[in-house]
Amino acid sequence: MGNNEKLYPDSSVEISGWLARYYEHFWNIVTFGWYGKFIGEVVRSMGIQPEDKILDLGAGNGYNACKMRKFLSEKGEILGLDIGEDMIRTFKKKCMKYSNVRVEKRRIDIPFEEELQNRFDRAFISFVMHGLPHESRLYVVKNAFSSLKDGGKFFILDYNEFELNEIPFYKRKVFEAIECPYAFDFIKRDWEKILSEAGFKNFEKKKFLLNMVRLLIAEK
Repeated sequence: MGNNEKLYPDSSVEISGWLARYYEHFWNIVTFGWYGKFIGEVVRSMGIQPEDKILDLGAGNGYNACKMRKFLSEKGEILGLDIGEDMIRTFKKKCMKYSNVRVEKRRIDIPFEEELQNRFDRAFISFVMHGLPHESRLYVVKNAFSSLKDGGKFFILDYNEFELNEIPFYKRKVFEAIECPYAFDFIKRDWEKILSEAGFKNFEKKKFLLNMVRLLIAEK
């Protein structure tokens, strides 16, 4: 697969080029500085402990990983997984000063190898799930479960569940303009039920952006 060839052509989450390098800058400009504060609040909500081992699924350009690293000691660790060459290069540049933060080119939507199983205290995925076909999302959920230690937590930051025709007109038009077909399916799914069927329990939810966005927390 070439550098700019998409694994899922209809997806909006496979990003390359200048947007991969300046993703958070773009969103900070668009949101008048809100994006950085929002991600900071999400990371604080994770309750990261100094020696945690964290798996960052669809890690992107390293922006989230660098924010999570601030809560770790040298005994903690972050492993980011992504398939985008531009994202991976930018991740390495952003996080190169941290010896305990690294990234690997690896798909998250096919079964993980044994080396990743029962290894992490926390698994995090940010605005990736809605851009995948549902069958691929289920593999991500299974991988998150298998990679976590008993009692470990899975954090999904993405759209909340809602009916598109029941939200205000202006929100609906924005969503329809920017999102891919997979997202329209994602918002209709009962994610607590899906995660429960995969073995997760003890759910928590934190909502943002007028309830359009949610951090869903589940325990193994």
